[in-house]
This record gives sequence, structure tokens and C-alpha cells, in this order.
Amino acid sequence: MSPCRLLRALAGGALFGVLLVAGVATVIAAATGVASTPPGAWVTRITPLPGVAFRVNVPALLRLATAQVAQRLLDGRSVTTRYGRLRFGRDGEALTVTCAPCSVNHPRLAAETVTVEQAQLKLARADAQTLRGELAAGAAVLRFTARLQRDRIDIDWTLPPTDIAAAYRIFAAAVPEAARARIDGRLASSGSLRLPQRRARVELEIEGFAVEGLGTEGLASGPVAFTCRDSYGVPQPRRLVAGEGRWVSVTQSGALLAGAVLAAEDQRFFEHEGYDRIEIARVLGEVDEQGIARGASTITQQLARTLFTGGERTVARKLREMLYAVEMERTLGKRGILALYLNTVDWGPGICGADAAARRYFGKRPGELTPLEAAWLASILPNPGQAYVGEFLTGRADSAGAVRVLRQMRELPRAQRERSASQTLVFAAPPPPIAARLAAR
Repeated sequence: MSPCRLLRALAGGALFGVLLVAGVATVIAAATGVASTPPGAWVTRITPLPGVAFRVNVPALLRLATAQVAQRLLDGRSVTTRYGRLRFGRDGEALTVTCAPCSVNHPRLAAETVTVEQAQLKLARADAQTLRGELAAGAAVLRFTARLQRDRIDIDWTLPPTDIAAAYRIFAAAVPEAARARIDGRLASSGSLRLPQRRARVELEIEGFAVEGLGTEGLASGPVAFTCRDSYGVPQPRRLVAGEGRWVSVTQSGALLAGAVLAAEDQRFFEHEGYDRIEIARVLGEVDEQGIARGASTITQQLARTLFTGGERTVARKLREMLYAVEMERTLGKRGILALYLNTVDWGPGICGADAAARRYFGKRPGELTPLEAAWLASILPNPGQAYVGEFLTGRADSAGAVRVLRQMRELPRAQRERSASQTLVFAAPPPPIAARLAAR
């Protein structure tokens, strides 16, 4: 649930409860400015009853809901919402809103409904313009201070050190691995949020994150099963064994391509523990109305997606991905992870793995690629299908992305990078049947 939606749900429930009390809602609303909607104010539309809608001032509504008179009126009331039944109560001078169970159905959160056993919001006035409170779900408790302005609410929040396993239990229904894995470690976080503008800052600390029980140690010795989309986009099962067939080594035949991939996809690969805490915090600070704008996925997490979680673009999938990534860092090591990534990653329709990519795009084995060719292959990984149709099938390579990657390949001497950047990319001829079919789409 986004912060704005949570506030709207609280606001809607609070107003509904007030309306249930005999004839005082209109007087209170007028006195507190709930109905005041001057230009520049943060105003939202709520529907407390079927066919009944109001435009309300959000900061004023929160002031109303936390006033002692409103708390007495709300105490013991409840209202049914799409998230579950909200029950209002009092804890000292704080208004409490409890949802037990609380269900959230949002495509960006998970493919299925996420049900939390209990969530509770506490709000109390610190002064006329400041609220203090906490949002608790299971053992995770987020504490915050909210300063109410005419056009916004400025929130400073803190998540004290919390067991990572407890945080995962909140999403247990959407993260089945949390029930069978042993999860150790603690996390703490803090930040700020301005609503409704969604300007955010996040700081994240993670200590001792470790995972056991997901079985990734079998990837080191046994056959590795994965799927590769064919030229029609249909997933096809594949199996490979390390060191056999057209396996590409990160230290020999694929060394140049491995360097290009690290430069393009994960420059901190040898520094992080399967997840990039700094990048995750940066991404969480950029959440907008559409959700998380970019992925913050390391190569280890991308490998977890290929082998275990699939490409579902949800928060639940990212949480699952992190569990596998953390365990693989221990069971496979950095070079094992990078090798598996190179040999399984999607490089276009029916093209999975470095050997297939080098042969299809340039008619070469991976060890024969030039630095610019390796950099181009790495540069298209975010959207290989688009590059296949827009560049490879047309024969018009866009080398700008390749040059950007090339200049990040610090293991190459600068003079060699500059010489390579001035070269021209020449593709191999595409297979006629595939070229004709894809060009006709």
C-alpha cells in the first residue's frame, strides 16, 4: 500500500466514523478546516458512503481524526474497506486504527493478494501541526513524525533494528521461500517522505544477512535447468553443465565479455553481498505513482531471476530474488555466479548464453570478440529483444551504448579503449526465416 493510499484509507475511515455520530460531523468539519480547499492545498476525494463523495483537505482531516473529541467519537467504531475491516480505538492520547487481517491486492506488490495477519497505525498529536505515530506489522514497527502543512505532509521515519526474518514474515503468503529458508540478520532504516509530492530519502543498514535451505549449492556441480524464450517468445527448457559443451569461462574464452557485462550491469559486483544496499536505498527514494522506477538488481539477483523466480515485476519477486542471491553468494562464490550468468542470460529471441550471443550477432566464438563487440553485447542486456529487431535485423548498430560501456571497462588500457571506440560494428547475417518473421511483426 502506498503512503498516499494509506493516508486516504485512514482519512476515509476516520471521516466515516465521524459521520456515524449523531449530527456533529458537519460542525466539526467546518471548525477544523476539513472542507476548506483553497488553491495549493492538498485535497483528495473520498467516498465514505455509496453515492456520497467529498473533497477534503488531507492535513486538516488528520488534525480532525487525532483531536480528542474525534477520538472519543471514533473509539469502538469500525468500517469495511477494500483492505479489510478497520477498527478504531484509543491508546492513551493516540488514535489507533487496526486491520486484522489486512489484505492488499496490487499488481506491483505481488501477483496474488498479500494478507498481513495484523497491521496497526497509531497517531497522536505532538502539537497543533505535528503528529507522532507508528505503523506496526508483525514484529516490524516503523516510527514517524509528521508535520502538517497546508499543501503537504513532511514525514521523518525510522525503522529500528529488526530481524530480517520478521520482515519477510509480513509477506509470507507471497514469498514461499521464507517458510523453508533459515534467514539470519538484521536491518534498520530511516528516511523522509513528502506527500503528496513523493519526495523521499532512504538510508538502509543491513547486518549479518545470511540464507540457508534453498538448495542453491546443487548449482555448483549438477546440471542447471533454466528456460530460454525462442523466436516466438515461448519459454523452452534448457539444461547445461559447467565446463561442458559450449560453456564459456569467465577467465578464458569469456573474460572480455565478462568484463563488459560487469561494466554495464554491476560495477560493484565484487564488493556487494548479492544485493547492493546503496542502490536499493537510492531506488526506494525514487518511488513514484507507478511504483519503483528501476530495478536495483545485481548480477546475482538477475541470475536468481533466470533460474528461480521468473520475470514478474513485483516487490514480492524482488524479495524472493534477494533470498536466492544471498544464498548463492555463499554456495557458488563470485566467479561461479558470473559464469552461470554469462551462460544462461537472455540475449534476444532464442539466444541464451554468451556462446549463442557471440555466434548469432557476430559469427564468432566469445573469445574472438573485439572489445567494442563485447561492449555492445553487454549494452543490450536491459532490452535485447529491442536491439535484435531494431539494430541486428536492420544492420544498423547504435554504437553509442557500446562506447559508454567500453569506457567503463577499466581493465583495458585507456589507449585500447579509445581505439576500439572508433571502430565500426559489423553484424553477422541474421538467419533468413527468423529475420523475415520478426521484421513482419
